[in-house]
Amino acid sequence: MTELSGSLSAGAVPKSPAVPTLIMVVGLALTWVALPSTDAESIFGTAAIGVGVALLAATAVEAAAGVRALIRTDNLMLWVFYGLTLLEFLFPQPDVNSSVSIDAATRGTGIVLLAFFGLVLGRHLISTRSSPVAPVDFKPGHLFGLFLFAFFVGYLHIFIAINFDPIEMITQMARPRFTQPWGRGKLGDISALLYELSLLIYLLPPIAGFMFARAKQFSVLQKSIVILVLSLTFFYAFAQGTRNVVGTYVIAMFGAYVLSKPDLKLKRLLMVGVPLAVLLLFVSTLMLELRSAGGISSLGNDQRQFDTLYIDHNMVNISNLTNVFPDVVDYLGLEIPIQSIIKPIPRALWPGKPEGLSTSIEAALGSFDGVTTLACTFAGEAYMAFGFAGVLIAGLIFGAAAGRWNQVGQDRNSSFSQILYASGFLCAAMSMRSLLVMVPFMLPTLAMWVIGKFWLPKASVDVR
Repeated sequence: MTELSGSLSAGAVPKSPAVPTLIMVVGLALTWVALPSTDAESIFGTAAIGVGVALLAATAVEAAAGVRALIRTDNLMLWVFYGLTLLEFLFPQPDVNSSVSIDAATRGTGIVLLAFFGLVLGRHLISTRSSPVAPVDFKPGHLFGLFLFAFFVGYLHIFIAINFDPIEMITQMARPRFTQPWGRGKLGDISALLYELSLLIYLLPPIAGFMFARAKQFSVLQKSIVILVLSLTFFYAFAQGTRNVVGTYVIAMFGAYVLSKPDLKLKRLLMVGVPLAVLLLFVSTLMLELRSAGGISSLGNDQRQFDTLYIDHNMVNISNLTNVFPDVVDYLGLEIPIQSIIKPIPRALWPGKPEGLSTSIEAALGSFDGVTTLACTFAGEAYMAFGFAGVLIAGLIFGAAAGRWNQVGQDRNSSFSQILYASGFLCAAMSMRSLLVMVPFMLPTLAMWVIGKFWLPKASVDVR
């Protein structure tokens, strides 16, 4: 079998240009000036329109440089962060005014705008252009073998829990989440070590996306197995109502496909990408209804309503946190980044590992019941840690990290670099949702890097 280098010259990921950044900075400033003082819904809605227009304009300018100019980690972070915070306020949210005050809404919007500013500016802080990854390539058979390995090891904890019964696996997946026999306990034990290997499942979509782009190099049987495994993976995420997981699956697979597809035109990208984005918005709302009703059986419920778009009301949570920190509770300081770093360490190896933050988001907002979880994105967590300064610093760091990761995708002759780059979209997207899950979602990409560093060169692969 031949190697998967092919013609990847169009797959190089260019550096972010200055004009889109200028558009974003001006747009953020104008949005802040234009914020009304009438009610919270109007404040959030104005911010959603202002930032949305700036993002669209900046993206349109970048699209002129070619399709692959859009498939960059910094662009992904910006759009994911927008989706997590402001997107839902393009639609009516009548309950918001009773949930947050005008002053808090203004402060919360300021936090989000500051986070956007940090992201767009931080991506220019990295000047080096060299790729940090050795230029190695996959053979088709090796790539398919890696796909099967990630599938088997990632699902191993499930296979063991249901005694390798595929019918029982599907049945259990369709039940309400947290009721499956393979669930992980809050504190974990030695069996949690096996559960953590399920993160390898996140490698399946980017590998599949690359294989679909290079479909002629794989047999009908190989492609059929990939489609079957991918269908199972999407079904599991959908049935459990994990909207962020479904989104990252789609982003990683679509990104790998675009980066690896020769001569992909913007028109074709829009024809696929726009309907896919609309479908994701619909599925996101449907999954929330499904999760609230308690499982996939709720799809037959006629009481579902789709009169608005609901994400997580992160803007409300961020705004209300400003009523707590630092007047009621002191900033948490390094506690949040430390928790993020130690999170992947199994409790079986560190029995005394701290169980969580001294003041959780739920406790700070008065919603702590041991069951309900609240989100406030990386911007809210950075504010909890160090206030407005923390938000700016976090945005700059994430922007710089995105700029550095973009250089992984610049190696146009390495199939491994392209797949590794797309696998990093998972961590990039999830880090916008929470600093506390950032490090665990680095692990699948780290596993890919180890494979490229230590296994591929020894597998008789072309090393340039």
